[in-house]
Amino acid sequence: MNKISVLPGSTLNGEIVIPLSKPHIQRALLLALLNEETTTVNNISWCTETEDLLIALQQFGLQILDRGKNHIILKGARPIYHCNGIINANGSGMLFRISVALASLTEKEVYIKCNDSLFNRESLYDESFFSYLNVFAEKQKENIVMVSRRIYPSQSPLNFNKSTQFLSFSLLVSPFIKGKSLIINNNGEIKNGYVDITINMMALLGSKITRIGSTFISTEYQSKDITINIPSDFTSLSYIASSILSINRPSKVTIKSYYLGNTINERVLFDIYKKFGMNLNYNPIKNELNISLEGEYNAIKDEIHLNELPSVATNIIAAAINGNGDITFSGLNAINNHKCQRAFIINENIRMMGGKSYLIFNDTGAFNKIRINGNGPLNGGVEIFSYYDHRICASNIIASLGAREPTTVNHIHKLDDGFPGFIQSLNSLGARIS
Repeated sequence: MNKISVLPGSTLNGEIVIPLSKPHIQRALLLALLNEETTTVNNISWCTETEDLLIALQQFGLQILDRGKNHIILKGARPIYHCNGIINANGSGMLFRISVALASLTEKEVYIKCNDSLFNRESLYDESFFSYLNVFAEKQKENIVMVSRRIYPSQSPLNFNKSTQFLSFSLLVSPFIKGKSLIINNNGEIKNGYVDITINMMALLGSKITRIGSTFISTEYQSKDITINIPSDFTSLSYIASSILSINRPSKVTIKSYYLGNTINERVLFDIYKKFGMNLNYNPIKNELNISLEGEYNAIKDEIHLNELPSVATNIIAAAINGNGDITFSGLNAINNHKCQRAFIINENIRMMGGKSYLIFNDTGAFNKIRINGNGPLNGGVEIFSYYDHRICASNIIASLGAREPTTVNHIHKLDDGFPGFIQSLNSLGARIS
């Protein structure tokens, strides 16, 4: 089954668990390779993308010493690396970028096999990323990219408007790149949450990051045995909270085994839901997060900034359209160029379902905002497409939960790339999905 019908009239009540934080897991696994001693990662969960990353890192020399249901113990190696075989990035931009970063620390060429969808993204190739890493990428036959080392005569300031991962993964390998500081394009919006996660992770191996203006300077790693405890995934949290918001009826959900991340992203996310009138209360003794909506949520006429939330932005937009209020969502630059044009697509899918949603362009003609005119539940009653993108698929389901008529959502198998079991979790809470 590759499509579902989302029926009207749901309410969500009960208890569930959600995945652990993908951004933390990605950085923890990469750091484990860069650490010559053992890295123990606790509270870990797996999806297709992180399983693929683990396989790729083993090709660079990462060893698995022990693996349990919720933990993994790893041992890395010091560069220079040798990559064993072709890296299968599939449709993962994250895995492509990590492989390119590691190619800068690898003896010979690195070959990366990609899906067609990767080449449709502006966020795949970036000359400033390559020039800092001293690598060159060349597409060959059968969607294989060869990454080789190359010395550039000058270094372009790193532009990470298309993806903060360019900055994060450059920082993670920077202690091994001698004689070069990491210079950023100061005109870019820094998504501080993801950068903070990266810097805090590097500090576990003693690397200190100093920022002077537009320059980042890192100190060397000191390999040692470390333990990394992964917090809960704030993006998966948004799947559930946005579903409650979209349905817009009294609901109460408890997320069991919830571990606070204490990140900027998580705090911004909580604040946005509270602005709509939702209650999010954390019990540190039980490690539970209680989410409730006691009545129809607040009508908002405001601008909501999503700069720190590129992975959840479309979920919040998809939920808010089923309520009342004229809302402008800004800071959408980071979500436009991932597996598909996410902000454009959610805008069009909302319009297909009968909603009023408009793109807003800046003075140079670049799209960076969406304005919605919420007037109660969407009509629904149509089939909306996900374009093989797990984030869009989740947003489509979220929008459909609050609609008046049954709505068909396709490509649901791609949910395994982000929140495996999302539909099952909704069903267990009382969602009407067939």
